[in-house]
Amino acid sequence: MRVALVYIWCLFTASLVAQDKMLDVVDKDTSTVDSLNQLGYDLWIRDPSRSVQLGNRAYTMATALKYESGSAFAKRVSGVGHWSLGEAKQALFDLYEGLDLYEDLNDLEGVSNIKLNIGMVYADIDEDSLALKQFHEAINGFSQLNLDDRTATAYTKLGTLQMESGRLDKAHTNITNALNIHTRMDYKYGMSEAHNRLGRIYLEQGDLEQADYHLRQSLTIGRRIDDKDGMVSNLLQFGRMFSLQKDYEMADMHFKLALSRADQMNLNNYKLDILKNLAELKHLTQQNDSALIYYKQYVNLKDSLFTIKKSRQIAGLEFRNEILQKDQELNALSKSQKLNRTILWILIGGICIVLLLSFFLMKNIRQRTKHQKQLLEQQKIIAEQALENQQLRSTDLEGELDAKNRKLTSYAMNFVQKNQLIEDFKDKIQQAKKSTSPEKTKQILTDIERTLKINQGKEKDWEDFKEHFENVHPDFFTNLKQQYPDLSSNDLKVAALTRLNLSIKEASNILGISPESTKTARYRLRKKMDLPQETDLFDFLIQLDN
Repeated sequence: MRVALVYIWCLFTASLVAQDKMLDVVDKDTSTVDSLNQLGYDLWIRDPSRSVQLGNRAYTMATALKYESGSAFAKRVSGVGHWSLGEAKQALFDLYEGLDLYEDLNDLEGVSNIKLNIGMVYADIDEDSLALKQFHEAINGFSQLNLDDRTATAYTKLGTLQMESGRLDKAHTNITNALNIHTRMDYKYGMSEAHNRLGRIYLEQGDLEQADYHLRQSLTIGRRIDDKDGMVSNLLQFGRMFSLQKDYEMADMHFKLALSRADQMNLNNYKLDILKNLAELKHLTQQNDSALIYYKQYVNLKDSLFTIKKSRQIAGLEFRNEILQKDQELNALSKSQKLNRTILWILIGGICIVLLLSFFLMKNIRQRTKHQKQLLEQQKIIAEQALENQQLRSTDLEGELDAKNRKLTSYAMNFVQKNQLIEDFKDKIQQAKKSTSPEKTKQILTDIERTLKINQGKEKDWEDFKEHFENVHPDFFTNLKQQYPDLSSNDLKVAALTRLNLSIKEASNILGISPESTKTARYRLRKKMDLPQETDLFDFLIQLDN
């Protein structure tokens, strides 16, 4: 017998040792962390206390394993568990700690999920502005990742909050978006919830036909998936709808059925709304005793829930104050550290600056001396180049002017030669008159014909001459006409030929008149210009170029 007992004890001890070793192996496996987290998340509605325990255990294991994604999810699990228990402050602490971990991992899906949970906590303690901010950020994150199911859930939460705060149009848009996505993905629970919210919106807007449609859709889908919570909400909304339709008997039946189920499931928020609606219904139907009973139950429950909600709000406020205080402490510490680093860097920088200034000062003195010397040499070279360029420019201008003068003189000489030919042809005409030989006469006539053609082009020659003259003396005719507007074209020709300092004979040949006529033309020009006798015409005309 004693041997048997010893044998059994040995087996029991060995079994315990084996279990401890197995537990030690399991605790070092990240898959166990994942399993604990998933189990805890699945239980946060049905058994929130167990959910918190599993989340804390998973966090301890994940921290030991340095499994950061497991730690982040564990904080999310314990956070939603605390929220379900009505512990808003601790829920926010855990959820924000998980958010920091997800952000360090750059896990957008994790960040978006936990922001959705944070928004739900804020909505529960009436921090609507903070809740809306978290919901919008969650939707943006899910949309970037194309996580339609999560996007739709976030739309529903956002729309519900907007509906409860009276922003019905925005609520309708967001919940309709959620319904479309859930319908496309055939997610029954999401479809039932969205139809319920749309039914409530249409009740608030007085559209009873649409309200009836959506509530029936929600009720039908909810029965298929055994959504007991949704069933209570639908019964409550049907009671409100029948009351608005003045079908008070049906309204009373649905309210009482909803109240019975809410009592069984301990859904106090629904129970509060049901009691209020029953009290109002009994008052409408002149059942004042019943109305008073329901109203007293409503007031008692409201006071109880108000105390709970107020404690949650206070806890949320304490959380915000603690977070603010921590942020202020961190900012103060950060500023102090930053100031110390700044002072240290200023000292180091000051020493470096003094050394650098000394080095650059010496270097600058040497470079300045060298630079001034180079600058003087460059200025000297530039001045020499400028002088050389000016000289070249002057030479080019003088050469250009000489060329134009030579060309103009050449044109003038051509005039002289042409007019001389005309004089020659005149002599030939006299010879033809005196000639008795027909052949000689014919030859003389041919020469005369050629002379006439040349004479016909004289005006063209004058225009060419004038063009070249104005190139050399561009302001001559302009100035002359401004001072003496009564001068004729012939006077201008005489003035131009005089400006070239041509002799009377050369000018008469160009003009095709006798020297005496040329003298007369010059005299007439002087008279029109009202020049005194002692003023030389050529010297006066030169002044018109300036």
